Amino acid sequence: GYAVGERVAIGDTRGTYATALAVPVGNITRLLDGVTSAEGAALAIPVGTAYQSLRSLGVRKGDTLLIHAGSGAVGQAAVQFAVLWGATVIATASPARHDQLRALGAIPVAYGEGLTDRVRDAAPQGVTVALDCAGTDEAIQTSLDLVTGRDRIATIVRGPDAAQLGIQAYSGGNPVPLTEQQMAWRHEAVGVAINLIEAGDFQVELGPELPLAEAAHAHELIEQHAATGKIVLIP
Repeated sequence: GYAVGERVAIGDTRGTYATALAVPVGNITRLLDGVTSAEGAALAIPVGTAYQSLRSLGVRKGDTLLIHAGSGAVGQAAVQFAVLWGATVIATASPARHDQLRALGAIPVAYGEGLTDRVRDAAPQGVTVALDCAGTDEAIQTSLDLVTGRDRIATIVRGPDAAQLGIQAYSGGNPVPLTEQQMAWRHEAVGVAINLIEAGDFQVELGPELPLAEAAHAHELIEQHAATGKIVLIP
């Protein structure tokens, strides 16, 4: 069903720092005209992780969702999906990133000492579900303090100790692999996001575009927190 020259997004594929790549047809999704190649390159892991995590947690209309590290790529995708599904979203981030979160429909809260109280003030109705994209003790403890059922708390970072904490974990060092349903949700997410971008209802924050030869420099920028948005390598 694909023709030579069609633009596609790929997912669940390793070895993508390359000028040419063979990918199983099941791992590709056609890009629509309103989606740039850079956006397509930035989709798979963030939107797949966010979409699958929210589906696994059963996020729905009426929920109040707390997202830790809401201004990251996974966090921003999770904010947008949850808002579209009718949830109220509280997202933690540094104050410099609060305007970005507001633009996506979230209520931003600064992380740091006193986080639990600030979230309570932002969500007097209570928090029903939490997604940790930060991995800090503060994020985990705040989620445990505010969410009644631990089965509605998940982390994508603290997989090794999630079972001990009694919370869910999706990859992030979790010794339990994702289920077939969870993998299917991750693939489904790419097409969902592409359609939403085409409709103007979803956005991907893009950062610098660098040539493939500067891949090491791209990682330095990430480690130094010197770039905002997804860095795209151009082969």
